[in-house]
Amino acid sequence: MDQFDVIRLGTVILAFVGYFACLARFGLITLVLTALFGVYLSRFYPLTGIYQPYWIGAALFVLILALGARLGKSRPPAQDRTAPQDPQPDSKEIVIDGTNVLYWDGEQAELSTLRIVVDDLRRRGYAPFVFLDASSRHHLNDTSLTEKSFAKALGLPQARVRVCPAKTEADAFILKFAREQTLPVVSNDRFGDRHQQTRGLKLVKGIIARGRPIFDGL
Repeated sequence: MDQFDVIRLGTVILAFVGYFACLARFGLITLVLTALFGVYLSRFYPLTGIYQPYWIGAALFVLILALGARLGKSRPPAQDRTAPQDPQPDSKEIVIDGTNVLYWDGEQAELSTLRIVVDDLRRRGYAPFVFLDASSRHHLNDTSLTEKSFAKALGLPQARVRVCPAKTEADAFILKFAREQTLPVVSNDRFGDRHQQTRGLKLVKGIIARGRPIFDGL
């Protein structure tokens, strides 16, 4: 293998890693751009005839990468498998609108996103209470999730995770609890239809940037 073979091999590996990273980070956008690129190439290399096996192979390759990226992104972090830890005695309590935070890192709900926010708040000295809509299970495509399994995945005691009853709005539970305890609420929801309940409450917005949460109002 000469130096040009090494360069070509390195380029292919870097391109593969970069494409996989794009699928993991921007899955839908990457797939759409891939499809558009495929349409462009089909003008020169028809989908039928001698090129058909190559197109099938390429489609399967992209599908496998997309599935791998999706599974890798949705897999709970390693620390999710550790025992839940009780908050420190001097921790400041805070309420998290869990269903809202699930979407802070993209168009799809990710339990790992909520875990990132929980972990970051705990590092800052907060003891979170997490409220989730009953529909959160469907957003995550896992109807088997319970308060116990949510708590385990988030590394929190079960007493600090509440899945609200079906056909109810978690907003009512979140705001009522926050007002009674005088706690800030982490959510990008402005609760526009509940002005009276939000009056005087501290609302903390946020996003995920480069795998870490950025808070506004904390």
